[in-house]
This record gives sequence, C-alpha cells and structure tokens, in this order.
Amino acid sequence: MLDLLLANGLVVTPSGATKLDIGIIGGTIISLSQPGSRTPDSARRVIDLRGQTVVPGGIDPHVHTNSVLPTAAESGIKCFGPDRVSEGAIYGGTTTLVDFAHWQPGDDLSDSFARKSAEWQGETFTDYALHGTFKEPEIPFEVLDQIPDAVANGHGSYKVWMTNTTPTRPKQKTDLGNIWGLMQQTASAGAMLAVHAEDDDIVMYAYKRLQSEGKTALPYMPDAHNKLSEQLSFQRVITLAAHVGAPIYLMHVSAREGVNAIREARGKGQPVYGEVLPHYAYFTQESYKRDDGAIYHTYPSLKSADDRDSMWESLLQGTLSTLATDGVCTDFDVKTRGKTILDATGGHAGVEMRMAVAYTEGVAKRGLDLTRFVDLTSANAAKILGIYPQKGVIAIGSDADLAVLDTNVDRAITSADLHEADYTPWEGYRVAAWPTMTILRGQVIVEDRKLKTGPQGELLKQHVSSDVRSRPAC
Repeated sequence: MLDLLLANGLVVTPSGATKLDIGIIGGTIISLSQPGSRTPDSARRVIDLRGQTVVPGGIDPHVHTNSVLPTAAESGIKCFGPDRVSEGAIYGGTTTLVDFAHWQPGDDLSDSFARKSAEWQGETFTDYALHGTFKEPEIPFEVLDQIPDAVANGHGSYKVWMTNTTPTRPKQKTDLGNIWGLMQQTASAGAMLAVHAEDDDIVMYAYKRLQSEGKTALPYMPDAHNKLSEQLSFQRVITLAAHVGAPIYLMHVSAREGVNAIREARGKGQPVYGEVLPHYAYFTQESYKRDDGAIYHTYPSLKSADDRDSMWESLLQGTLSTLATDGVCTDFDVKTRGKTILDATGGHAGVEMRMAVAYTEGVAKRGLDLTRFVDLTSANAAKILGIYPQKGVIAIGSDADLAVLDTNVDRAITSADLHEADYTPWEGYRVAAWPTMTILRGQVIVEDRKLKTGPQGELLKQHVSSDVRSRPAC
C-alpha cells in the first residue's frame, strides 16, 4: 500500500508538465501514473491536487546561517540559524538548503563539517548540504591533502573568496596561488569549486577613492563593487579553471560583464556555472536611494537596469544555471544598522520568496517553460552540487521532495505572510504563484500554509557527476 497518493496535479517532470498521480512509499517516489489509475484505497492517504502545479522541492544552493555578520564583527551579531531559515524555506516550497562549513586554522576538514552539521542536526525543516569554505589567505598543504577523503565522504563542493569585500571587515580573501592549489585538488577529487569573484585590487582602490571624495553613502555601492571588478575576476578565475581543467560555480553574478564571461567560457566547452539572485534580476541600484535602501543590498551590489535585464535574458537562454538567495536572515533593525558602503549588512531575507518570485518573473511574465523553471529552482543546483537525481527531479526512485503551487493567485505579499524575518524586500510584490503544500521525503511538512510537523531535515552526501565536471551540462 502507498503511504501517500498525490492525485490529479499538473506534475512537472523532465519530459514536461502533465497531469499525473504520484505514489510515494518510504519517502521515495515509486509511481507516476495517469489520474484515476489507482483507487483511493491503494494509499493510506490521498490528497487531491486538482488545479495545482507540482514541482520538485526547491534547492537553494547559497544560504548562510549562524554566521557573525562581517560588517558587525566587533559586536558578534549573527544571522539567524537553521531553524528560522529552514522554516521560511519550507513554507516557500524549498526542501534543500546549502550552507557553509568554514575551515578554521588548526581544523582538520572533518572538524569543519562536523561543527557546522551539528548546528543543523535536529533544527532544520529541510534537508541540507555544506560547502567546505576557506576564508584564509593560505590553505595549508596538509589541509589541501584532506580534500580527496572529504569528497569521498560526500562533501562535494567548496568555496573561496577572491576579495575581502570591504576594507572594514575581517579578512576573507584566499590568494590566487592557493586558489590554484585548491582547484587542483577539487578537480582531481571530483568536486565543485564555488567562487565569490570580485577583483580585490579594484574594489579596495575604489573604496579608498570614494572615501577620499566623501562618497560613502549607500548609493555609491555600485561604484565600489563595480562592473570592472566582476569582469576582471571572472576572466581570471575562468582562465585558471581552464588551465587546471576544473569545474567552477560562480556565485551571485550581478553584471552583464560577468554574464558575458560565463557565456564565452561555456561556448568553449568549459564546465562553468553561474548563479543569480532573484533581487539582482529584479531590483536596480536605484533601490539604494530609498529610505530603507539597505534592505535591498547584498554583495557585490545591485547595478544598472541593463545589468538587471541581462540576468533574465541569460536565465532564459541557459547561460546562467541557478537561482539562489545568498540568504542572510536577520530582522530589520540588524539589516539596516549599516548606512554606508563601509558598514552595510550583506545578504537579506529571501529564501521563502524565491520560488514564487521565480515563477512570477519567469513563467508568468516571460513565458518560461515549466521544465526550465524546475531547472533554475532545483534541478540544476542538484546536478552542479552532486545530489541529483536524489533531489531536484520528480522521477521514480527520487526522494519525494515536492512543492505544490497555486498558480491561479494574484496577491500582494507583505512581511506578515512570511516566516524568516520581520521584514521583506519584496513588500507589496504581486505573486502569480504561491506554495500551498511542501513535502519532504514523503512527509507533508506544510499544508494550507500551516506547519504540520517538527524539524525532519538530514545531511546529504554530494557526488558530482563526471558529466557536470567535464562540460557545461546544465
């Protein structure tokens, strides 16, 4: 007998969107059948999803939890933990989050992963994975040598910064030579390297110049974190990846120049993948001029309307691969404590809105195919980070991670509708889809916008396929 039968929904599979019944046993999809082909008594519970759209549970490959805010390092203020962030995610139809396990001097890599995983265990409503993350100028050889074992144990992605981001925060940039060494190890071990790519020399010079001119107000953020920085850093790390033969994942693309660098590399067959944040594809640098302009900021920066428009062009064309959030969830008072280019808090609350915004901007406004919607919100992230087809697809044998969307709505969203913070940069935004049910490994976690159970999330093992590592596969 089935544990759960989801009947009559418009189900989005890799072959398209069609009305299907989904049969689930033990948290796994075991059947996809024509509506009515199974009798109601064949399942312990039957849920009629007539008129609703069923997609794989979303995967957000870029969130931060329990981290000290870099521009508030002296105060020790942290962003919210996995409990709060995953609650927002599960309400928003996202069932997997990927956070960062920071290596600290003196750690073995296994210590870093164990320490961060302990923060998630028993606290998360979603499943999760962890990027191994380096924030030191140099990575000891003995630590680099631990990467093959870490990858074999299921930790298949790593991250570095190419910039210290601001002159006032703790240092986090890894030198290019050490990135080269790390890239050699991730490539040979079969892992993905994620990069926060900005040119540190350009950014730091821009800060000095702007400070000398008295131009430190928030609207000058795009002058500090500028298009030239993105262009130079993307070209540099893409060239290094080509030399090594390594796959790379470029986080939070924000400028047309970054898009062009990715397009050129992919055109040559390089396994280069680009991530965009929904607010880079919607807001512009004009938002910094608002009284609450800080709520729209994350690093690098919002840029021009042309840069914004290039994001959706590239998502539709397939140049960019994923929609993430760079989620850094805090309440409004913390998010807006910084008022200048030197102390603005990066990241914002957006995890819960990601799926609805992607559907509204992509499917409803631009005619994005539903299968491509799935690519951008779950499937591509699953492939790039090595959790596909366990996650990111509605298929027999895959985890029954599902988001049910009401695509007949037209409603304005307020912060009162959401769960991850006391504000939202999407205040008043009108959505054309809204999650009504979220299922994690066959268990209904959210139904009719009500939380039905406690934290159920588990740590995932990542194994990036050779196809994803050898060519631009998605």
